[in-house]
Amino acid sequence: MSEPTLVEATEPRRPPFAHRFNPDGNERLTAAVGVILVVLTLIEIATLLLGLHTFLSWHVFVGLVLVPPVAVKLATTGWRFARYYSRNEVYREKGPPQLLMRLLAPILVAATIVLFGSGILMGVTHGEALRIARRLHGPSSVVWLIALGLHVLVYTPRAFHAIAGDLAARSRAAVEGAKLRASVVAVALVAGAVVGLATLPAQHDWLHLPGDHHHHHRGVSDAAAVRHAVRKSG
Repeated sequence: MSEPTLVEATEPRRPPFAHRFNPDGNERLTAAVGVILVVLTLIEIATLLLGLHTFLSWHVFVGLVLVPPVAVKLATTGWRFARYYSRNEVYREKGPPQLLMRLLAPILVAATIVLFGSGILMGVTHGEALRIARRLHGPSSVVWLIALGLHVLVYTPRAFHAIAGDLAARSRAAVEGAKLRASVVAVALVAGAVVGLATLPAQHDWLHLPGDHHHHHRGVSDAAAVRHAVRKSG
């Protein structure tokens, strides 16, 4: 039986199942989806700055396109969290997230769920549930944008470095799963576009803000009262 070489002796021993985990691939996928989220979020902000009443249909459409990429981002970061804190050796070698990011993560996740959940509910609920969803949507968007902004400031250099690794042929081959990562990103974008296009007929519910809804019903009531008075006087 041959003696182990110096390189083999100095390399850290990994469990036989280590190849099933891919923290570098997870980081690259997280970074790619994160950049897409930032771009789409900037478009959402633009619809607000340019006038929500004018660009509300775009706001709703882009918000729905965001949903699948957001789900992928939650899944990849949640996977890393679960693997690290379950003491997976391969993920432990990567080290923990920064302390600020660990403190910010629950706020960002909660704001994400409330923001997108309330946005979707505005299209499928009525009455009191609709009013509650509208009240939650605005404040949660502010919290989400602040938390996301901090997240972007901290992770932008690392994210671009990770994405660059999947763009160069040599570094892409060094981390397995490049084709799968590209497929996940493509599917998330296509799924978002499909969801946005498929719900265009239902956007009527989203496109009535509380003020518009109130004035619309008030206008109908006033018109009915006028017609009643005319009939009575006749």
